[in-house]
Amino acid sequence: MTCRVSILDFNIQDILKAAEPDDIARSSILWKKDIKAYGPWTRIRSTRFDAPPNKTEKWVWQPQLPGDGPAVLVCGKSTSTMDAAWNLIENRQMDTWDSVIAVEQTVGRGQQKRQWISPAGNIHASWLWPLPKHTGESETDWGGLLSLVVGFVFARVFKELNVPVKIKWPNDLLINNQKFAGILVERRENHILVGTGINVNYSPEDSKLRSEFAVPATNLLIQGHEMAPLSLWMKLVEKGKSLFEQLIQTLTPSEFIKMIDMQMAWVGKKVLIRQINADVFDAVILGLADDGGLRIKKRKHNRRDVFGQYYSRVTQN
Repeated sequence: MTCRVSILDFNIQDILKAAEPDDIARSSILWKKDIKAYGPWTRIRSTRFDAPPNKTEKWVWQPQLPGDGPAVLVCGKSTSTMDAAWNLIENRQMDTWDSVIAVEQTVGRGQQKRQWISPAGNIHASWLWPLPKHTGESETDWGGLLSLVVGFVFARVFKELNVPVKIKWPNDLLINNQKFAGILVERRENHILVGTGINVNYSPEDSKLRSEFAVPATNLLIQGHEMAPLSLWMKLVEKGKSLFEQLIQTLTPSEFIKMIDMQMAWVGKKVLIRQINADVFDAVILGLADDGGLRIKKRKHNRRDVFGQYYSRVTQN
């Protein structure tokens, strides 16, 4: 299975801007590698995106080998690929496992709507997942685990690519205790949209991060892994889809929690935890609870707490 790549040569309101292969190639040396690798590109009309009632011609650029798997829709610039993807989903122009990847984002967002810095060369993508189900347990048993499921799938693919990844609860990926990727999961009715930002060749300086509680940032290039954004994203989609389907078919949610526990960062380590109400305290991470919450032991408090709610920051101390 190979992804079907299309570069969108049309605008969607103020959300998504048209792009051409040559313009994308000029945006960064990594995108230039991708454009060259999958070329030559051909501009064709795509009736898939002709939205009624006022149909207008929509054009896309397709590579030499079109592929037979999920669609990867490339745009030059987007306010947020989450916004672009939801627009396409609402117009029935994205199917399950299809994704949108932008060369640049202007208003990218992370958890709690924080801004995600999104220059050309990094990955800014949103991916439509199916609602996870298991024949032996109810759908809701997976509902609170979606961020962890996505993190586990991404981490496994990166490990196949020889990138040593750990998962920082609940939705970040780390290399050597530094953050290089974030995950955002949004659900509307039966649609699960997975947004991700991956630092491929750029990461912000510590001075640009939120505060002293932020985990230091890094990127794949600094860590010795040179990868081009489109080809990397295609691997994540192709291998990730297969891993997810295998996971859901073979494991129950409780079995998954036991398996992912070993992939979590800082288990057994002392950390600083800052709650939403801004209280800060020391703790030791014990692992995951059955519902995907973080199990910790507060220091100087001889008891164990189970955190099912989201804590804004968990930082190794």
